[in-house]
Amino acid sequence: MGRNTIRYVIILATFSVLGIILIQFFFLKNTVDLNEKRFHESTTQALNAVAFDLADYNSQKNPAKEAPDDLPNAVDQISNNYYVVNVNEDIHPDVLEHFLIQEFKKHNLNIDFEYAIYDCDHQKMVYGKYLTEVGDSLISTPMGGDSQPDECVTEEALFEQQYKNKSQATDSGLPTCAKYTYYFGVYFPNRSKYYSNQVHGWYVVNGFLLIVILFFGYTLFVIFKQRRLSEVQKNFINNLTHEFKTPIASIDLSSKVLADPKIINHPRRLSEYSKIISEQTQRLSAQVDKVLQMASLDKKYMELELIEIELVSFIQKSINDFKTSQNGNEYQIYFDSQVDAAQVKADSLHFSNVIYNILDNAMKYCDDVPKINVVLKQDKKHLYIEFADNGIGIPTEFRQKIFGRFFRIPTGDIHNVKGFGLGLDYVRKIIERHRWKIEVSDNSPKGSIFTIIIPR
Repeated sequence: MGRNTIRYVIILATFSVLGIILIQFFFLKNTVDLNEKRFHESTTQALNAVAFDLADYNSQKNPAKEAPDDLPNAVDQISNNYYVVNVNEDIHPDVLEHFLIQEFKKHNLNIDFEYAIYDCDHQKMVYGKYLTEVGDSLISTPMGGDSQPDECVTEEALFEQQYKNKSQATDSGLPTCAKYTYYFGVYFPNRSKYYSNQVHGWYVVNGFLLIVILFFGYTLFVIFKQRRLSEVQKNFINNLTHEFKTPIASIDLSSKVLADPKIINHPRRLSEYSKIISEQTQRLSAQVDKVLQMASLDKKYMELELIEIELVSFIQKSINDFKTSQNGNEYQIYFDSQVDAAQVKADSLHFSNVIYNILDNAMKYCDDVPKINVVLKQDKKHLYIEFADNGIGIPTEFRQKIFGRFFRIPTGDIHNVKGFGLGLDYVRKIIERHRWKIEVSDNSPKGSIFTIIIPR
């Protein structure tokens, strides 16, 4: 799949997911708004019916007083979940509770609520009770008092008890309303429960949508990762081909020259071409060794042959061995030990390879004559081996990536520096197997500093 194709697929998929999310949000919001409106309408109708029931009840007990045909503006919504109902006459709490339960059941308002009555004499809300929904019934709990819920009584008994316990009225925490004189208030503490139950299906759908989005994000992550790995693999194969093709071509050319019988008459040329074959064979062998080293590190467990190493002499010997492999290349390597002697446990073969790889990178990634300063120092807890070079440097965004397998810093032609991008990956893994650390920093004014940190 081409780069542009992947880009278009991702853009279309992203817009599709965003569109689904917006549609879901739109429908969910409309559903919530509709249920809020429905709740308000049902509550207003139920409270209006309670006002009419109270007026009709009082007219039956007092024939001289006619029940009104209409109660304009009887219900007033004070806040999102608090209503007051103007009745223009005294209200008995038990009668009110009876009618509230009756009308709320008729209008399918199965929800907890608290009610209270305004006391004109003391200018406060009294007779407060909290009714909790249990199944299809409501349990009445007095607010601020110790009285038990009233048993079911007839309307006549309720009328006879009117004002009987007015002096024992308990205070309620519901707010008053200065607009009316004879009114009661109803408070719905769990108002959201009424309409949230109506949108449970939407929550389930949104849950599945969230799972789809997570899978979509994971799919994008896998696509980008596979794309990156594909590019890395492609670069590795190109580098591998280039690295092997050059020495093979040199060996092939030299072998053809040596195959000429007349070459024996030219001893100097014979020696030169024999030397080319030897050098290119060593080069091929070194590249094959790198690949084999990485294959061995892929094992879950690689046993290190840890031995006691005197660090100063070991570093000096490793540097000298590296110098002998440079075949006359121009360079400068200095070693400065600020430690008289230090013993560490390490695998001598792999540790020397680590030093070799770091020095080799410093040589390859340098536009001038390579100058490498190797410094061994210490503090109370650690030993530090610093490799400071005057190379091209490493941008900050690549300092962690350079330790990844096959990774090479993009600097134009990928073949202008020989290699597979395996050296620093090998270094990192060997350092980790020794339970050491390695860090990279700038070497002002030019170059990088690789620091191996070894616990004492």
